[in-house]
Amino acid sequence: MLRSQINPHFLFNSLNSISSLTITNPEKAREMVIKLSEFMRYALSKKDEQPVSLRSELENLRLYLEIEKVRFGDRLSTIENIEEKCLETKMPVMILQPLYENAIKHGVYESTECVSIRTNVSCNNGYLEIVISNNYDPAPSSAKGTGTGLINVSRRLDLFFGNRASIKTTKGNGIYTVELFIPAEV
Repeated sequence: MLRSQINPHFLFNSLNSISSLTITNPEKAREMVIKLSEFMRYALSKKDEQPVSLRSELENLRLYLEIEKVRFGDRLSTIENIEEKCLETKMPVMILQPLYENAIKHGVYESTECVSIRTNVSCNNGYLEIVISNNYDPAPSSAKGTGTGLINVSRRLDLFFGNRASIKTTKGNGIYTVELFIPAEV
Protein backbone atom coordinates (compact mmCIF):
# COMPACT_ATOMS: atom_id res chain seq x y z
CA MET A 1 0.00 0.00 0.00
CA LEU A 2 2.85 2.40 0.81
CA ARG A 3 4.27 1.73 -2.68
CA SER A 4 1.05 2.67 -4.44
CA GLN A 5 1.36 6.43 -3.98
CA ILE A 6 2.52 7.79 -7.32
CA ASN A 7 1.49 11.38 -7.17
CA PRO A 8 -1.67 11.68 -9.31
CA HIS A 9 -0.82 15.34 -9.91
CA PHE A 10 2.30 14.20 -11.77
CA LEU A 11 0.17 12.10 -14.13
CA PHE A 12 -2.44 14.83 -14.66
CA ASN A 13 0.19 17.53 -15.16
CA SER A 14 2.07 15.33 -17.62
CA LEU A 15 -1.08 14.66 -19.62
CA ASN A 16 -1.91 18.38 -19.67
CA SER A 17 1.61 19.16 -20.87
CA ILE A 18 1.29 16.54 -23.59
CA SER A 19 -2.03 18.03 -24.64
CA SER A 20 -0.45 21.48 -25.02
CA LEU A 21 2.58 20.09 -26.82
CA THR A 22 0.41 18.36 -29.44
CA ILE A 23 -0.31 21.85 -30.78
CA THR A 24 3.00 23.62 -30.21
CA ASN A 25 5.51 20.79 -30.63
CA PRO A 26 4.01 17.45 -31.76
CA GLU A 27 7.40 15.69 -31.83
CA LYS A 28 8.07 16.68 -28.20
CA ALA A 29 4.54 15.50 -27.29
CA ARG A 30 5.25 12.12 -28.88
CA GLU A 31 8.55 11.86 -26.97
CA MET A 32 6.83 12.72 -23.70
CA VAL A 33 4.08 10.13 -24.28
CA ILE A 34 6.71 7.45 -24.84
CA LYS A 35 8.60 8.42 -21.67
CA LEU A 36 5.42 8.59 -19.62
CA SER A 37 4.39 5.19 -20.96
CA GLU A 38 7.76 3.66 -20.04
CA PHE A 39 7.62 5.24 -16.60
CA MET A 40 4.11 3.92 -15.92
CA ARG A 41 5.01 0.49 -17.32
CA TYR A 42 7.87 0.26 -14.82
CA ALA A 43 5.69 1.45 -11.93
CA LEU A 44 2.97 -1.08 -12.72
CA SER A 45 5.07 -4.05 -13.85
CA LYS A 46 7.58 -3.89 -11.00
CA LYS A 47 5.04 -3.34 -8.25
CA ASP A 48 5.22 -6.96 -7.10
CA GLU A 49 8.93 -7.40 -7.77
CA GLN A 50 11.05 -7.07 -4.66
CA PRO A 51 13.82 -6.16 -4.54
CA VAL A 52 15.06 -4.31 -7.64
CA SER A 53 18.53 -3.02 -8.46
CA LEU A 54 19.60 0.57 -7.97
CA ARG A 55 20.35 0.57 -11.71
CA SER A 56 16.69 -0.20 -12.49
CA GLU A 57 15.45 2.46 -10.05
CA LEU A 58 17.76 5.11 -11.50
CA GLU A 59 16.72 4.33 -15.08
CA ASN A 60 13.09 4.87 -14.13
CA LEU A 61 13.87 8.02 -12.15
CA ARG A 62 15.64 9.44 -15.19
CA LEU A 63 12.44 8.93 -17.18
CA TYR A 64 10.50 10.76 -14.49
CA LEU A 65 13.00 13.64 -14.47
CA GLU A 66 13.03 13.86 -18.28
CA ILE A 67 9.24 14.18 -18.25
CA GLU A 68 9.48 16.93 -15.64
CA LYS A 69 12.19 18.67 -17.70
CA VAL A 70 9.73 18.89 -20.59
CA ARG A 71 7.30 20.66 -18.25
CA PHE A 72 9.80 22.95 -16.53
CA GLY A 73 12.42 23.45 -19.26
CA ASP A 74 15.54 25.28 -18.14
CA ARG A 75 14.19 25.69 -14.62
CA LEU A 76 15.17 22.07 -13.84
CA SER A 77 18.61 20.52 -14.12
CA THR A 78 19.97 17.24 -12.82
CA ILE A 79 23.47 16.19 -11.86
CA GLU A 80 24.54 12.63 -11.04
CA ASN A 81 27.64 11.23 -9.41
CA ILE A 82 27.09 7.49 -9.07
CA GLU A 83 29.70 4.86 -8.31
CA GLU A 84 29.39 2.04 -10.84
CA LYS A 85 30.05 -0.60 -8.17
CA CYS A 86 26.80 0.36 -6.40
CA LEU A 87 24.40 -0.20 -9.31
CA GLU A 88 23.44 -3.80 -8.52
CA THR A 89 22.56 -3.08 -4.88
CA LYS A 90 19.01 -4.22 -4.16
CA MET A 91 16.26 -2.06 -2.72
CA PRO A 92 12.47 -1.81 -2.60
CA VAL A 93 10.92 -0.80 -5.90
CA MET A 94 10.17 2.93 -6.31
CA ILE A 95 11.64 3.76 -2.90
CA LEU A 96 13.36 6.85 -4.29
CA GLN A 97 10.43 8.22 -6.31
CA PRO A 98 8.82 10.26 -3.49
CA LEU A 99 12.15 11.95 -2.78
CA TYR A 100 12.41 13.26 -6.32
CA GLU A 101 8.75 14.25 -6.32
CA ASN A 102 9.47 16.32 -3.18
CA ALA A 103 12.46 17.97 -4.87
CA ILE A 104 10.21 18.96 -7.79
CA LYS A 105 7.31 20.05 -5.60
CA HIS A 106 9.26 22.04 -3.04
CA GLY A 107 12.11 23.12 -5.31
CA VAL A 108 10.98 23.73 -8.87
CA TYR A 109 7.30 24.56 -8.23
CA GLU A 110 8.23 27.12 -5.59
CA SER A 111 11.08 28.86 -7.44
CA THR A 112 11.43 31.09 -10.46
CA GLU A 113 15.16 30.27 -10.59
CA CYS A 114 16.80 27.13 -11.95
CA VAL A 115 16.66 24.25 -9.50
CA SER A 116 19.36 21.58 -9.62
CA ILE A 117 18.65 18.13 -8.28
CA ARG A 118 21.88 16.36 -7.40
CA THR A 119 22.20 12.63 -6.86
CA ASN A 120 25.33 11.22 -5.27
CA VAL A 121 25.65 7.48 -4.70
CA SER A 122 28.53 5.69 -3.04
CA CYS A 123 29.17 2.31 -1.41
CA ASN A 124 31.20 2.24 1.78
CA ASN A 125 31.55 -0.20 4.67
CA GLY A 126 28.73 -2.47 3.47
CA TYR A 127 26.26 0.39 2.97
CA LEU A 128 24.84 2.17 -0.01
CA GLU A 129 24.66 5.91 0.62
CA ILE A 130 22.27 7.87 -1.57
CA VAL A 131 22.28 11.64 -1.20
CA ILE A 132 19.65 13.65 -3.06
CA SER A 133 19.83 17.42 -2.74
CA ASN A 134 18.20 20.40 -4.38
CA ASN A 135 18.30 24.12 -4.01
CA TYR A 136 15.07 25.87 -3.09
CA ASP A 137 13.75 29.34 -2.42
CA PRO A 138 14.17 29.81 1.35
CA ALA A 139 11.41 32.45 1.43
CA PRO A 140 8.30 31.15 3.20
CA SER A 141 6.04 29.42 0.70
CA SER A 142 2.34 28.77 0.67
CA ALA A 143 2.77 25.06 -0.15
CA LYS A 144 3.71 23.29 3.06
CA GLY A 145 4.33 19.60 2.74
CA THR A 146 2.58 16.97 4.81
CA GLY A 147 5.65 14.75 5.10
CA THR A 148 3.73 11.79 3.70
CA GLY A 149 6.39 10.93 1.11
CA LEU A 150 9.20 10.92 3.66
CA ILE A 151 7.14 8.94 6.16
CA ASN A 152 6.31 6.34 3.50
CA VAL A 153 9.96 6.00 2.47
CA SER A 154 10.98 5.60 6.11
CA ARG A 155 8.29 2.95 6.75
CA ARG A 156 9.18 1.04 3.60
CA LEU A 157 12.84 1.04 4.57
CA ASP A 158 11.87 -0.31 8.01
CA LEU A 159 9.69 -3.02 6.47
CA PHE A 160 12.40 -4.10 4.06
CA PHE A 161 15.60 -3.67 6.08
CA GLY A 162 14.47 -3.35 9.70
CA ASN A 163 16.73 -1.05 11.68
CA ARG A 164 19.65 -1.58 9.26
CA ALA A 165 18.56 1.32 6.99
CA SER A 166 17.95 4.96 7.72
CA ILE A 167 16.83 8.23 6.18
CA LYS A 168 17.93 11.67 7.29
CA THR A 169 16.94 15.11 6.03
CA THR A 170 18.68 18.45 6.45
CA LYS A 171 17.71 21.91 5.32
CA GLY A 172 19.88 24.99 5.31
CA ASN A 173 21.45 27.71 3.20
CA GLY A 174 18.86 27.15 0.49
CA ILE A 175 19.72 23.44 0.07
CA TYR A 176 17.46 20.55 1.04
CA THR A 177 19.21 17.19 1.42
CA VAL A 178 17.94 13.66 1.93
CA GLU A 179 20.42 10.93 2.84
CA LEU A 180 19.57 7.25 2.70
CA PHE A 181 21.76 4.52 4.13
CA ILE A 182 20.84 1.06 2.86
CA PRO A 183 22.65 -2.23 3.49
CA ALA A 184 24.60 -3.07 0.33
CA GLU A 185 23.54 -6.72 0.55
CA VAL A 186 20.03 -7.93 1.26
